[in-house]
Amino acid sequence: SSLRKQLCAVSSRVAARSVPVVSVLATRAASHRRPLAGGRKPAANTAAAAGSLGLAALLAGTAAATGTVACSGKTRRVEVCKVGDLDDGSMKEINLGEANGKQVAVLVHRHAGNFYTTSPACSHYGAPLKKGVSTAGGKGGPPTVTCPLHDAAFDLITGQVVRGPSIDGIAVYKTTVSGDTVYAEVPVNLFEGSKHERVMKQMAKRDNKDSRTFALVGGGAASLAAAETLRQEGFGGRIVMLTKEPHLPYDRVMLSKNIEATASSLQLRPDDFFEKYDIEVVREATVTKVNGKESEVTYTVGEEATTLKFDRVLVATGGTPRKLFCPGADLGGIHTLRTPEDAALIASRAKKGQKVVVVGGSFIGMEIASSMKKKGCDVSVVAMESVPFERVLGKKVGASFARLLQKEGVDWYGTAQVRLFRGNSDVNGVELEDGEVLPADLVVIGAGVLPNTRFMQQVPLDKNGAICVTPLLNVESSPNVFAAGDVCTYPSMQVGQRVRIEHWDVATQQGRIAARNMLGQFVPFTTVPFFWSGLYGKSLRFVGHAPEVLDRVIIEGDASGLSFISYYTENNEIRAVATVNQDPVAVACAELMRRDQMPKASEILIGAVNADVILQRLKALSAKKEKEEAEAEAKAGLCLHGSFPSPLSPTRPDPNMLVEDMTQQHLSPL
Repeated sequence: SSLRKQLCAVSSRVAARSVPVVSVLATRAASHRRPLAGGRKPAANTAAAAGSLGLAALLAGTAAATGTVACSGKTRRVEVCKVGDLDDGSMKEINLGEANGKQVAVLVHRHAGNFYTTSPACSHYGAPLKKGVSTAGGKGGPPTVTCPLHDAAFDLITGQVVRGPSIDGIAVYKTTVSGDTVYAEVPVNLFEGSKHERVMKQMAKRDNKDSRTFALVGGGAASLAAAETLRQEGFGGRIVMLTKEPHLPYDRVMLSKNIEATASSLQLRPDDFFEKYDIEVVREATVTKVNGKESEVTYTVGEEATTLKFDRVLVATGGTPRKLFCPGADLGGIHTLRTPEDAALIASRAKKGQKVVVVGGSFIGMEIASSMKKKGCDVSVVAMESVPFERVLGKKVGASFARLLQKEGVDWYGTAQVRLFRGNSDVNGVELEDGEVLPADLVVIGAGVLPNTRFMQQVPLDKNGAICVTPLLNVESSPNVFAAGDVCTYPSMQVGQRVRIEHWDVATQQGRIAARNMLGQFVPFTTVPFFWSGLYGKSLRFVGHAPEVLDRVIIEGDASGLSFISYYTENNEIRAVATVNQDPVAVACAELMRRDQMPKASEILIGAVNADVILQRLKALSAKKEKEEAEAEAKAGLCLHGSFPSPLSPTRPDPNMLVEDMTQQHLSPL
């Protein structure tokens, strides 16, 4: 009776949000089964657990939709480990055998006494998840595993994406405990050579009874994330994506890392995906006006102009590469990089032995320089900073990358500016302000971007042209206008002021949050920024917001050898962390920042805390959660293992814990 009252209360709170409350409850019920004292066995499956709660009838047919067992076809029950093999807060990759000469493996996790089994690789770019971090649910959220490369995090119960750049989830398999042995039900076809399936959250389709129209201006990461989230949240109205490019959404960040990449090789979703879920994509559309007051967006395709009325609009048009306005800037052979067509032009000129000058010491500029060097070009970099990344990472870290450039044979011209470009029809030289002339067959400008917002009307813009939005990512004076990615400046909870982040990961997450707020869910954007880059074989990760004044940077490790952690501090707080070849420290710090559990700067400074301690602190949170849950159960008069006798089943999970966990995870924004 008590559980029914709580469930009714929760249901009323989420009636407008299409959250599968009962399904989530069933999933949580199954996930909280533990080894029991006295040799008793837990409920055999989700349906049995639900039956012990008196909800079996309500749960019929819903288990498959929850993603509890993210696999199709026949399964095989296999032993994966012993209970004592894993400590709380840990994970272990288990080899189950071979298929076609390749090992069949799964990843087993343990949190708060519960076991979870997942596929072993990240669905983004296939990185081994065992090198990342596996954590118990923080602030009411689900337990997750996080990729060490790009901070892509996945729910261990459903397999679905929690945050990060991945668009697909990972496979999760039903896991049970019998005695001291842990078993998982894995697809039989894995042993026949098939790969682990990926998980995509259930999506709605167009409902002709829903007359709403949501416009998405831009065809990048934020727009795609928004379109998918809208359908995942049950939106049945019309979705219209307007993109200036002739391509469907693709992984733009790979262009600077692999200059030979094509749009088709980087495309994020196949063509039929957009048809299947009724997402209209208007390509080669130039938006000329977005008017929030009139709820209209005007665009042209060729010579034909069209005005689209919308109920909500998301502006996610990204940035326009900065150009240099100096003599000779219009010569041939001077390029910026934004599209696959730009990349193809640069690649066609970047032949072995060609002299390439990269203007700008930004991450994009440095990645382009790295790509050019791989092609055998003679590369020079011209930048206003004295060392690479000085304004972002500070002089200490920048000096390390300056040495790396020197080692790789890249010439660095710091504290320099371009006076003019020399040449007749094509560029053949770059003259600096001090009079030095650098020979050049090709020039690539990598000096950042400007928000592409010239078409916006009657909305507040900052000094750089970015759209000023609220924590819900909409415009206060035009609440039906939302913005995400490079074009928006938002109030950051971490730094207490407006910021604009030009990161792929942030744009993707903002697209998801904006979509939920377009549906009236009131979810503030609080994501901790995460950025990654790869230069000459070195892996750089950056998490957080670096202070404006980089006057106190604490470095742990070997900076000269480019294997270190850099802590950026302000008022005894660690505001940001950069790592080079130190995975998974960056994603661990990101998780601690989200939980407000980062150590103080003074602890790092006196040597009381280092990277190993940070990883141990994160692991200890799982043990802490198990202890807290046990204490809560004891107070409720239940046994220490969260179960009690029942005429329907020998055990059942604590209903109060299940509803509370679900409520915190799904309803905290409300």
